[in-house]
Amino acid sequence: MTKSKPLIGITPWYDYDKRLTYIKDGYIEGIDKAGGLPVLLPLSVDEELLEEITARFDGFLLSGGADIDAVYYGEHNRPYNGEISPYRDRMEIYIARRAVELNKPLFGICRGIQVMNVALGGTLYQDIFSQVKDCELLKHSQSAPKWYPTHSINIERGSKVSTAFEGDTANVNSFHHQAVKDVAPCLKVTSWAADGIVESIEHKDHIFAVGVQWHPELMWQKDPVHLRLFEAFVAAAGDSRGHSSV
Repeated sequence: MTKSKPLIGITPWYDYDKRLTYIKDGYIEGIDKAGGLPVLLPLSVDEELLEEITARFDGFLLSGGADIDAVYYGEHNRPYNGEISPYRDRMEIYIARRAVELNKPLFGICRGIQVMNVALGGTLYQDIFSQVKDCELLKHSQSAPKWYPTHSINIERGSKVSTAFEGDTANVNSFHHQAVKDVAPCLKVTSWAADGIVESIEHKDHIFAVGVQWHPELMWQKDPVHLRLFEAFVAAAGDSRGHSSV
């Protein structure tokens, strides 16, 4: 009998005017290519529904998107904080916390790394170009094609990101104006750009809780090395079935 694929819940984007949930195909196809069964989750702040979702799924991908309401990390929203998605904030913070509690794999991309950090007690730069003054920043909101890598990162050896890339450097794309500031106590920084901006974080003890600031879902089609994080995530979801703390 063929073993069933790990069931991966992907958090959706939401258009408040059209009341429409959607996602770009790179997330769905990346999970599929990596051997998982991707499912776009319904947008909901109903904790009873979210609790059932976190119990049933094997892993969760926190997708990119809007900025996070700064209230979640104890700050006022400044003029440079951008579009906020209140429903996504509540839903994704709940999922991130429960996934860690249940030891279920969690993969955060761009906004997703920021949600992970905030959900677990960290803070963000609301706008790195306004708030980071002690160095000359790289261009973190590129004008090049979305699949094109515009800067390199340094990766901590022995980390899950290093294992996936089989090395301590990688070339990535960049589409963000916010970034991890104070890292949550249970997390550690595992890669960074030349200007010091955090590019990935990982949970210190969890089976697989990894957040990346770049967008591998836009890169793997041109460079298969960027599919490896999807593969590591899906493999962890498969390994964790039957062993999570449900």
